[in-house]
Amino acid sequence: MKNAFPASRDIFAKELSTSDGIEQSFLNAKSIISFVSEINGQRRDDVLNSVLLAQLAANKQFLGDDQSLEWYKESVKVLNNIGWNIQAAEFSHFESKEDLFEVQNVIIDILLTAFGCTFINAITKTLNAIKGLADGYGKITIFEKNTHSLSKGAFQIGLAKEEKGAVSLQIGTFLITSSSEIKRILFFKTSKDKTKLDYCSRTGTLNEIVYGKIREFVVAKLGGEDGGVYCGGGYLSNVTNTTKKISSRKMVSVILIQ
Repeated sequence: MKNAFPASRDIFAKELSTSDGIEQSFLNAKSIISFVSEINGQRRDDVLNSVLLAQLAANKQFLGDDQSLEWYKESVKVLNNIGWNIQAAEFSHFESKEDLFEVQNVIIDILLTAFGCTFINAITKTLNAIKGLADGYGKITIFEKNTHSLSKGAFQIGLAKEEKGAVSLQIGTFLITSSSEIKRILFFKTSKDKTKLDYCSRTGTLNEIVYGKIREFVVAKLGGEDGGVYCGGGYLSNVTNTTKKISSRKMVSVILIQ
C-alpha cells in the first residue's frame, strides 16, 4: 500500500473497485475497512456490502448523537442476521495516563492490544495516508460528516483477512464525547478531562453459504431497488428509502482509497 493516496472516488454496491492481490482500504459510511492482499475481489465486495447495509439499517433506527451505542448494537445485529458470526463483547472506557492525548495514538494502542501487529501495520498506513490529506478534501469531509457532530462521534476501523479458508473481520468501534469541538475525529488532540472515549474490539467470521443466498438481494438493496432483504428469519424492510435518501446526498457511498 502506498504511503500517500493520490485519488479516491465514490463507489456504490454494483461498481466496487475491489481487486485481487493487493492491499486496499475503503471509507465505508462510519467505517474504515482494509483488506490484506490475499482476499479475493468477491470476498471484498461481500465484506463492504454487508458492512454498509448493516450501517444503513442502523441509521434507519438510530440517527441521534446520543444513540451511538444503540446504533452500534443494531449494526452488529444486522451483520449476524445476514451471515456474520460476530463475537459478543462489551465496551470499555479509555483512561489516559497523560493529561493530553491524540485519538490516532489511542486507536493504534487499543487495536494493537486487541489484534496484534498484522492489523496495526495495515491500519497505520491507512491512518497516516488519511492524515496527510487536506482538511477540505472532499471525500474525507464526507467521512467526517458521517462520523461526528461538534461534540459527539462514532467510527469503526476494521481489517479483513482469511483464516482457515474463511473471511475474518477484526473491527474496533470507538465512541467519543467531548466538550472540545471535534474537527477531524481520527486525529484531534484533547485532554482527558474534556473527552470521553469508549471502545469495543471484536472479531467476526462470514458464513459464505448463508451470505451467498442473499448476496444479490443485498446488492439490490444498496442499489435502491424495492423489496426486503431476507436476513435469517426476518426481512430488512424499509431500508430502501433510507439508502436512496442518503446515497443521493453522497453521504454513505463506499470510497476507495488507492
